[in-house]
Amino acid sequence: MLNKLHDRYPGSQLQFQKPDFSFNSDMYWFHHEESGQWLGIPAQEVSADSLMVLKTLFEFHDSSIHHAPAAQAWFQYLFSNGEHPSFAKDVPYRLIQFKMSEGEWIREDMEAAFRGFFEKDITILWNGEATGVIIEESNDSLAEEEFLAVSNALESDFFVKTAFYIGIPNKAGTHLHNLFKEEQLLFEQASSLLPAERVLNFERLFPSLITGNLDAFLKKSLLSRLSLLEEDPELLHTIKVFLQNSSNVSLTAKKLYIHRNTLQYRLDKFTEKTGIQLKDFNSALTVYLACLLIEQT
Repeated sequence: MLNKLHDRYPGSQLQFQKPDFSFNSDMYWFHHEESGQWLGIPAQEVSADSLMVLKTLFEFHDSSIHHAPAAQAWFQYLFSNGEHPSFAKDVPYRLIQFKMSEGEWIREDMEAAFRGFFEKDITILWNGEATGVIIEESNDSLAEEEFLAVSNALESDFFVKTAFYIGIPNKAGTHLHNLFKEEQLLFEQASSLLPAERVLNFERLFPSLITGNLDAFLKKSLLSRLSLLEEDPELLHTIKVFLQNSSNVSLTAKKLYIHRNTLQYRLDKFTEKTGIQLKDFNSALTVYLACLLIEQT
């Protein structure tokens, strides 16, 4: 049956191997279990009525990532080296990459949820089954801390974990395209260096990149200087959270769900055993890099 459909749709692809959906971004895929065949049909060639019928006959995989012309123009610009969209405004745009865990969620529902968090209209591009980019004008953009609330809401409502990488705002043009390519690589590295983080940007990732690329001598020197943190996971976590919260005792105690006196005891314990004063900027930076390195090893 798929052979006949293949003849009917000139732009279709027929194969026995399961397709890589991320490289077929404008196709509807249908699988015939008995024959093992896969048929990919360009989305623009399938009418709504035909799609409904085909869904009832075959296992359906929606790889047609974009339909709206505006979204397609952005997709060609960012992922296929196309010209920057002619309709783009002369304002900075911020590109927010996202990666979600797989599940039973529906793409349309997820897009509706995304749009509900943004005051202004956004463009959503998909470059995979669970990965994509949100494009927003950087004027009155969503605050970075609000993305954690978005991630928590998506997990609560859809049971899906979502990580975001917030890009640097820039006007549409060659520089934005090149910057996005760099940010794609950074997001990939972030997934391995900081897998538990839900909201990332360059500043949050950069210290981990430094520790991840230290040579063997510097790694050994840093770890030997702060071996106490390797031996005491609780102290390691305490010091890291303390430094991440600008050395604010009250805020850190609240984040760790402990009393201020308990936190102060742990900080004094660290200073007593290492001789390092965390109020000193260079010392604090060194200790923070050590915390990241220990977590990576």
